[in-house]
Amino acid sequence: MQKLILWALSGAVSLLLIVNLLLGISTRKTVNQIQMVQSQVANGSQLEMVLRNLSIRIAMAGEKDPSFREILKKHELNVKLDGGSEAK
Repeated sequence: MQKLILWALSGAVSLLLIVNLLLGISTRKTVNQIQMVQSQVANGSQLEMVLRNLSIRIAMAGEKDPSFREILKKHELNVKLDGGSEAK
């Protein structure tokens, strides 16, 4: 009887160890996916500032250079600077 209880407990512990291992692997994959999404979100805010600065510079160049202004009109890009120096 004691051997039967010992084998049953041994099997239960083995099963729990395997489940723990599988959950650890699953958790690691999920954490990696979360970190990739977080890095994409962080890069998005940095890219927003770069694009804003680029649009301001395009608008400034469009106001100063007539040939560049014609290129912008040709491609139907209308840019104007506000008083706060943001491109629209």
